[in-house]
Amino acid sequence: MRDAPFPLILPCVHCGRSDCAYVYQWFINTVIISDLSQIPFSKGTVNIAMLATQGDEMEGVNNGSNRARSNADWMGQLPDKVWDVPLYNLAIPGSHDTMTYCLDLHSPLLVSNPLVLKVLDCIMPCIIRPCVYKWSTTQLQEIPTQLNTGIRYFDLRIAHKKHDTTDALYFAHGVYTILTVKETLRNMAHWLSSHPKEVVILACSMFEGLNADLHEDIILFVKSLFGSKLFPHTSKENATLRTFWNLGCQVIISYDDSAASGHEELWPKIPYWWADQIDPKAVLSYLEEQKQCGRPDGFFVAGLNLTEDAQYILTHPCQSIKTLTLQNYHLLLDWRRRTKHHIMDSAAVNNLNCEDWMSGLHQQLWNIPLYNLAIPGSHDAMSYCLDINSPLVRSESDQFRFIDGLFYCLTRPAIYRWATTQGRDIVEQLNSGIRYFDLRIASKPKDCSNVLYFTHVIYTSSTVLETLEKIAEWLDSHPKEVVILACSHFEGISEKLHETFIFTLKRIFGSKLCPCKDNDLTLRGLWASGHQVLLSYEDQTALRHQELWPAIPYWWANQRTAKGVLDYLDWEKELGRPEGFFVSGLNLTAERSYIALHPCDSLRKLTLRNHASLMDWLQQQRPGTGPDSVNIIAGDFVGTVPFCPLVIALNEKLLQPGYTDIA
Repeated sequence: MRDAPFPLILPCVHCGRSDCAYVYQWFINTVIISDLSQIPFSKGTVNIAMLATQGDEMEGVNNGSNRARSNADWMGQLPDKVWDVPLYNLAIPGSHDTMTYCLDLHSPLLVSNPLVLKVLDCIMPCIIRPCVYKWSTTQLQEIPTQLNTGIRYFDLRIAHKKHDTTDALYFAHGVYTILTVKETLRNMAHWLSSHPKEVVILACSMFEGLNADLHEDIILFVKSLFGSKLFPHTSKENATLRTFWNLGCQVIISYDDSAASGHEELWPKIPYWWADQIDPKAVLSYLEEQKQCGRPDGFFVAGLNLTEDAQYILTHPCQSIKTLTLQNYHLLLDWRRRTKHHIMDSAAVNNLNCEDWMSGLHQQLWNIPLYNLAIPGSHDAMSYCLDINSPLVRSESDQFRFIDGLFYCLTRPAIYRWATTQGRDIVEQLNSGIRYFDLRIASKPKDCSNVLYFTHVIYTSSTVLETLEKIAEWLDSHPKEVVILACSHFEGISEKLHETFIFTLKRIFGSKLCPCKDNDLTLRGLWASGHQVLLSYEDQTALRHQELWPAIPYWWANQRTAKGVLDYLDWEKELGRPEGFFVSGLNLTAERSYIALHPCDSLRKLTLRNHASLMDWLQQQRPGTGPDSVNIIAGDFVGTVPFCPLVIALNEKLLQPGYTDIA
């Protein structure tokens, strides 16, 4: 059941009880109009769609069935000043895994389900089937009811049953639905005919078991059924309510398959922000990071939903997705209360340009040395491309090599989960604001090619050369950004190979390299000299090259918990900061005994669980010359969790009254 996210359960609009079966998810498009609080449903169940407005809290969820009925035509009741706003700039409530209210408990499991689940289902169906049903059922209201309550985005996952000789298509989530796709779409078309000013978005995806003929059949059926109600993806008209009403259009269909090619009526896949987390705090952290990175162009979905894993299901046999979400509902609602005036504020997002943040700093900060600024860094920057089939690095113990040889199928997935510290590639990290890169370099054993790779327990698939060339290319297009490349480890590299590599570094970066003896390390000074790269090289070979800097101190806590990391960093701060550059490692480290005892865990999950505490500490820090100041702050999964904007924002503290180092 891990193939998709699960919904949030809201209180019933009919009775106000949280245990009633009103189940659907909150989806939002990003740019919210300030006066959307005037919309009639601003106090109803779909109120949560207006997260960015200054509307009321959810007092209206108990207003009764009249409120629910009024939501059936909420688009037609919007103020006229909203009619010319594109739909992708409005808040639209959506239903995740829309059709799971009619799952067929006796249908086959999906072919894509894990083999172990299918085997267990054959052995003990009386246990497995109820479990599948309660964790796959994300909705309890039928399509007309969802439409009447205001849902306008529908997540439709389509499949064809294996060994079924007919052309019947069903919806699916773990198992198949009782209702077919065609009868459901007919119900939607019938509802739309009696609500001519309402517009729906049908997101069709998955398509398990569909061949080309079945794709063609369902596409032709959709085009015949909805006809002129379909708004083409290729239309030159703005997708506003006024346009839809003038053209008589009511349906946008996104079709997540190449079979849609050549059909102008079908839209491409709509991006979905899915946290894939069971912890509500991790879900909110993920959504905050996505917001800070900026919204996609056009439609997109923000999934404020929880996702269980197999370990959670096994250890909570009496729970279900419904009880899980109800238990965490208050946290999600608190998040809305805290952010209702600014969440998804498009102006704030657009003004946060992390890609060129150095040149965007206040001019007074241009004269402060880089080692007195707050700089976001990436711990084990290249671990996003680890090669799971590569050998272990030379420094691993013989005992671990022996275990890896015997239990390769078990150790390698574990290594990959715990050695992967980043989820975004090098260019994405640069674009998100990272300016310090922890680069661990080595040559592979028994490799005579002299090709160098990055490492973290195992080797990367990307080579050092191609990665550095990407960085140099990025710097060419960002002439006022400065990066710090911390090269270290160098396992298996001879003195001759060191010299060859250093020659390559000089060739790639050329005049961009800032000499170690450079006295002016301010942004203004670096811009004047054309220097963009400070390259620290943790080997004695660097002493012969003025372009290379010595190793930069790294405060590494070697702790698994946020408390352990923060206690260590506070202790280091009490001792006083080093002169020049230094790194505060805001990253967790799990001991191997913990990894062995938690087979379903990963560094990413561990980081997300502790992220809120780490970020609370981060926001209390201050750069500058003080003995307890910070400089470079390195983290894990820097593009997956909110990080770079928080570090960059620390530099604003240097502009506060009382700071005397600004020239």
